[in-house]
Amino acid sequence: MEDISVLRNEDLKRRLQTLSEELEELEEERDYVLKQTGLHLPGHTVKRYEAETQALKESIAALTAELDLRK
Repeated sequence: MEDISVLRNEDLKRRLQTLSEELEELEEERDYVLKQTGLHLPGHTVKRYEAETQALKESIAALTAELDLRK
C-alpha cells in the first residue's frame, strides 16, 4: 500500500468508502458461492476469498487509523 499519510482527508474518505463497498461485495459473492449445494469448490477458492477479505480489512483499518490520527 502506498504512503497514505500524504493523502488529503477527502481522498482517504473516498478510498475508505470504495474499499468498504468492495469488501461488502466480496463477502456477498463469497457467501453466494460457498452456499451453492452440489458444487465442489477447490480449497484454494476458499483461501483466496479469505486472503482478499483480510487484505481489504487491513487496508480499511489503516485508512481508519490515519483518519483518526488526523482528528
